[in-house]
Amino acid sequence: MLTPEWLRAGMLTALFLLAACQPKRPLPDLPAVALEDAQPAVRSVIEAALFAARAKPQDASAVAQLGMALDAHRQFAGATQAYERATLLDSTQPDYPYYWGSALASDGRYTEAVPPLRTALRLRDSLPVRLRLGEALYAAGLTAQARIEYEAAILANPNLAAAHFGLGLCLTGVEAIASFNRAIELYPRYGAARFALAGVYRQTGQRAEAEALLVNYERDKLLAPPIDDPAMAAIQALDASANGLLRRAQAAERQGQLAEALSLQKRALAADPKLAQAWVNLVSLHGRLGQPEEAEAAYRRAVALEPKNAEAHYNFGVLCAQANRRDEARQAFAAAVAADPGNAMALDNWGAIVEQQGPGAWALARQLYQRAIAADPGLRLAHYHLGRSYANQGRYREAIAALEKSVETVDEQTPGFRYALGATYARAGERTRAVQILDRARQEALQWQQSALASTITGDLAVLQP
Repeated sequence: MLTPEWLRAGMLTALFLLAACQPKRPLPDLPAVALEDAQPAVRSVIEAALFAARAKPQDASAVAQLGMALDAHRQFAGATQAYERATLLDSTQPDYPYYWGSALASDGRYTEAVPPLRTALRLRDSLPVRLRLGEALYAAGLTAQARIEYEAAILANPNLAAAHFGLGLCLTGVEAIASFNRAIELYPRYGAARFALAGVYRQTGQRAEAEALLVNYERDKLLAPPIDDPAMAAIQALDASANGLLRRAQAAERQGQLAEALSLQKRALAADPKLAQAWVNLVSLHGRLGQPEEAEAAYRRAVALEPKNAEAHYNFGVLCAQANRRDEARQAFAAAVAADPGNAMALDNWGAIVEQQGPGAWALARQLYQRAIAADPGLRLAHYHLGRSYANQGRYREAIAALEKSVETVDEQTPGFRYALGATYARAGERTRAVQILDRARQEALQWQQSALASTITGDLAVLQP
């Protein structure tokens, strides 16, 4: 039945009056900030932001900057209070509700985090925001809604490993396995995805597969695919704590920004000279920069703080091996293995050093390579070293079996490994098979623009095909 005009007008007036009577959400006060125990650099960052916010408490940008400074140093309660105020002061800026919701989630307040994250997504469609919303929904127990967000993220970018991981959390059985496997395919050392997939495998009785996934979990448990998120990067850039500077230095080094990484590592140590991981990182960083004396000094500081730090011993072993200081390299790799018996890279490098001692040490070298492979079956270099060792003794069947494992994955390293496989077939007298493998190795070398290797293989093929 149609509503009479006079009645409809009265209803609209009533609705308008009701809306007008709704109280506006009050602005929260600026947060109280406790800085008594803060490191000097941290105190300086937060005090500057607090001074600016108190000078302009109605300025959304100044208030948000205070929230960011607190957020960067894990003071989430104060950060959420500042972000809420900034959002209410300027409801058009998408970063403010994103920061607000993200800080709430970081503080474990997942249900509260959902509304501001949804607001941020409405203001600007963003994959990082959608991922964060999916995380909050899943953590709040809203699995079906989280699944919708992860599926939308995958639709927007099918190669987003984090979205496949999140979707896997929302699924069960074979569907979860497929999603986790896709995440690992996109980012092989994805620690959380490997752990989650291992859990599903255990539930389905596939214990061998689960154990294989967790071989290097301790090494990779904190590794996750990087997300291009300028908004969060702006917060991270404010982190003046020793650990925050350390994280930024590690990220810079991964991106090849060695000078920036060195500067950040030194700032981290200035804030906390007993930060052992910074000294450990400097061993590798100085080595990559061609500064062996500084690298060795950093190693001495690292092991003084943590004598059983496997990474420190390993990094120093690599430095010594590159300088042909074989005895010191062998001792360092042995120390790394003593500290971490499952350190596959240290085992492999130790074997390579031992093998250089001559035929009398080859049996020990092979044992070390085999231990490396047992620790990490996917370590192609160990398969290559084992195969080369067998080939040097004329044990070609065993050599070929090991070298075949080194070429199961195709990337820029494969042409060199495949070349070794082809050469071993040639030494075994299987010329036809050798030619086939070497020709493929040459094509791969050209594909990866490895012209010197391609030229060498061409020469070998000319000898095999006169």
